[in-house]
Amino acid sequence: MLDAVRDDTGQLVGFAKITRDITPRHEAEQTLRQSERRFRLLVQGVTDYAIFMLDLDGRVAEWNTGARRIKGYEAEEIIGQHFSCFYTAEDRATGVPEAAPGAGQDDGPI
Repeated sequence: MLDAVRDDTGQLVGFAKITRDITPRHEAEQTLRQSERRFRLLVQGVTDYAIFMLDLDGRVAEWNTGARRIKGYEAEEIIGQHFSCFYTAEDRATGVPEAAPGAGQDDGPI
């Protein structure tokens, strides 16, 4: 954004622009993106463990290769589905899935 610079009489004498160096912020953002990419590759490469993330509503948000192998769902099938689908109909009827997220919030990961 340019700002007009005027003399004492109000006559336009030029324009001023303030620019700041955002290189450190840009470098930090790139470093974070690279770290996230490496972490995602690491998690996706794990095949002996099912690793998945739920959003705050209990829906599957992330799904790794191990989860696909162990649980049998492709990412496209399960992402967006409520985690209660991993429970039996009997467990769902008695409210077992609803108790699980609360326990994780108090005690750490489930």
